[in-house]
Amino acid sequence: MPLTINGFKVAKEAIQQEVQRLAEEVNQQFPWLDPIAKKLQAEDMAKDRIIEHRLLFEESRKQIQDPTTDEVESEFRQIAKKHGGEKGFLKKFKISPGDLPNVKKEIADDMRFQRYIDSLNQQVPPVPDEEVAAIFQHNEQNYRAADQFKASHIVYHTNNGQDRNEAKRKAQDALTRLQSGEPFEKIADEDSDCPGKGGDLGWFAEGYMVQEFEDVLNKLEIGATSNVFETPFGFHIARLDDKKTGELQSLEVVGPTIRKELEKQKRDAFFRNTLSALRKAADIQLV
Repeated sequence: MPLTINGFKVAKEAIQQEVQRLAEEVNQQFPWLDPIAKKLQAEDMAKDRIIEHRLLFEESRKQIQDPTTDEVESEFRQIAKKHGGEKGFLKKFKISPGDLPNVKKEIADDMRFQRYIDSLNQQVPPVPDEEVAAIFQHNEQNYRAADQFKASHIVYHTNNGQDRNEAKRKAQDALTRLQSGEPFEKIADEDSDCPGKGGDLGWFAEGYMVQEFEDVLNKLEIGATSNVFETPFGFHIARLDDKKTGELQSLEVVGPTIRKELEKQKRDAFFRNTLSALRKAADIQLV
């Protein structure tokens, strides 16, 4: 259904364009919904986005002075320059010279809108150092650096169409040879699908390898070798050669990250409150 915001009519086509733009976002956020439910969800989200943008746009007209003609011309030249100059810009976007005044009006609207958003950001109070320190102290264990592993492996791939049963059989045979006393490095170089360096993977941080591989390493003592296990890449035998436990990071190191997240939270809360007040004062109708 068409939408009216403070007397401004939003056409069905505009809503559907926003629905299409949000389709992928809805798929990612609501994968469990059926196609009809996803379409309805996208329509609701589209209307909300359009309402929010329109209300902020209207408020920008009240709060922010129009950019000067020189400012608009300068902005237009910068945009056109990216597309080969004015002629290239007109050709690329299929705009006639007679439509340039409307294009520049849209540029002026965008400039005013962005200045209003910037002004809102400037109204968000800064994050005190004490707040950053308090968050750090309360969540200190969350700021531990990642553990580091040094490991070696023997692998038989299945991720490129190789026969799974054959790969598993080879891995079991390799394990039998290891248990009989053959060196890990010899089997890794002579028989593994990833030969070289005796299967040495070097040092890597927790989270670098697939979860199935790291789950096995986390259960091994240093120097121990695993049984055969499977990951999306194939069948493996792993040896944990060394491990370094991640150290707690200092406030000096993680403080900027904490501050950035707190600033984002404050901005989001301020914008939600601003939009809530604008919506309460607005005349919004589905017609």
